[in-house]
Amino acid sequence: MALEEHPGTWTYDPEAKAAYVYLRGPIAEGGVARTVTMDEAMVNLDIDADGRVIGIEILAEWPGQ
Repeated sequence: MALEEHPGTWTYDPEAKAAYVYLRGPIAEGGVARTVTMDEAMVNLDIDADGRVIGIEILAEWPGQ
């Protein structure tokens, strides 16, 4: 299996206390086919129509906030 490189970026919303990690660059409107909740709703995985994880939402207060 070969490793793939993809442009990644992240954002943090202090009001929502949520970070979002974009694994394959920006996600187009309608690009998330489904969201899978992990770890008692602290982590959500966004999955595209091909079953690939394209984003990760982490619900937690940022350190030092």
